[in-house]
Amino acid sequence: MRISNLICRAAAAAFSLAMIACTEPAEPEPDPEAAAQIGETQPLPSTLPAPNASTPRYVGLWATTAEGCTEPAWRFEENRISTRGEVSCEFQNVAMTDRGYDVQATCTAESPPTPYNIQLSFAESARAMMIAGGPWQQGTALVYCGSLPTQ
Repeated sequence: MRISNLICRAAAAAFSLAMIACTEPAEPEPDPEAAAQIGETQPLPSTLPAPNASTPRYVGLWATTAEGCTEPAWRFEENRISTRGEVSCEFQNVAMTDRGYDVQATCTAESPPTPYNIQLSFAESARAMMIAGGPWQQGTALVYCGSLPTQ
């Protein structure tokens, strides 16, 4: 009986320690002086659009830098993309992949219309959409600036 008593007490002690380890310490109150020193809060950088069944994720206004969002140069619509005076592409086929989208497009970039395969993928941690293929420099990354203006 003595060994079973020891086993029960050891189990109870282990359970008590486990319960203590699982409890979270109380959240300390913010220091008002420290908050006053920090000053105004800054908005977080823009995030990527959420996946949506009715609208492709790439649809919207994009730029190569967050600063470029003041006048976004890249306009992605469901079936086309255009950049300021440089490139215009019409999408013939858009296929969703596990990385993003594969697009067959015909693009005009200071030349006659040329067929291209374009891959769009999303880097969640970098909050960017990556473009491979097409008439752009390989590995172009874009930040999301916002949705398309309503007409």
